[in-house]
Amino acid sequence: MPQPLPSLASLRSFEASARLESFSKAAQELNLTQAAISQQVRLLEDRVGGELFRREARHVKLTELGRLYRSLTVDALREMESAFETVRALARPDALVVKTTPTFASYWLLPRLSSFQRAWPSASLTVTAVEQPGGQFDGVGDVSITTGQDQWHGYLTTKLFDIDLIAVASPEVARRTDLGRFLAGNTDMIIHTMRRLDDWTLWCAGAGVPNFQLDRGTILFNSALSYGAAEKGMGIVIAEEAMIADQLVEGALVEVHSARVASGRGYYLLEPDHRARKPIVNAFIHWLQQEMSTTTSLLSERRGLGMTTSPD
Repeated sequence: MPQPLPSLASLRSFEASARLESFSKAAQELNLTQAAISQQVRLLEDRVGGELFRREARHVKLTELGRLYRSLTVDALREMESAFETVRALARPDALVVKTTPTFASYWLLPRLSSFQRAWPSASLTVTAVEQPGGQFDGVGDVSITTGQDQWHGYLTTKLFDIDLIAVASPEVARRTDLGRFLAGNTDMIIHTMRRLDDWTLWCAGAGVPNFQLDRGTILFNSALSYGAAEKGMGIVIAEEAMIADQLVEGALVEVHSARVASGRGYYLLEPDHRARKPIVNAFIHWLQQEMSTTTSLLSERRGLGMTTSPD
C-alpha cells in the first residue's frame, strides 16, 4: 500500500533550504521561523528514512540522498505551483490562459501582445510556453496555439496560417555563403532543429537541393533556439516564414535562396468544444486574426517588392 505523501509545507521547506543552503534564509523567504523550517525538514527526513542535509555551522549542504530527492521532486513541485496559478487565473472574470509553443510565444506572440493589453487593460493574462508533442492540448486553459494538420478531435479549431519554409541566415553568413556550393550541399554551416528534423528534407525536396544529413552542422532543441543561433551567425536554418516576419523586415535574418516551400502543416488555434467562450476569449481571437492578417500582408508585400534574398 502506498505511503501517504509528505506535506506540501515539508516539500517547500526542503526545496527552499536546498536552494539557499540555509534554514534561516529559507525561513525568511517562506515567512516562517527557522525553527519551523528545521522541524518541517526533520519531519521529511523521518518520512524518507535518512538525512537529507548535512548541518554545518552557518549553512546546510545536501547529502547524496538529499541531492537525489531534490532532483526527483523539484520539477513536480514547480508543476504543482504552476497548476495552482493556472487554475487561479482561470477563475478570474477577465482571465485569459493561452498555451502555445516557445517559438510562437517568443517570436510572434510576445512582440505583439502589448497591443492586446492596451485594448484590454483589465485582463489577467497567462501565457504558458511548452513543447506539445504532436500538437497535443490537454484542455487546461482557454486556448492553445500549436502546429499540425487539423488532427484534433473534441476541440474547435481555427486555422491561423499555413507554414511555409525558407532558408535564412544572418546577413554576414548570407554574404559569405557560396550559393553554388550551398546548392550542391557542400557546406557545414547548417542548423538543424530537433523538434522539426524533417524541415531540411522538405525544403531541399521543394527547392531541388541535395538533402543535408544530420551529421552536418549543429542540432538545437527547438525553433526558438535555432532562429536565435542563426541571428548570431551560427549558420543557415530552415525557418517558418511567418514566425520570423519581424526579423526579415528588420534585416536580422535574410534568405539565402528564393525557394519558399509549403510544409503541409499550419498553425491552429484550439478551444475545448464543450466550453462557452468568455468575452475576453472572443476579443483575443479577433485580435489574433487581425494581427495574423497584418503579418501575412506584410510578407506578401515584401515578396512583391522582391525583398526575399540577400544582396550580393
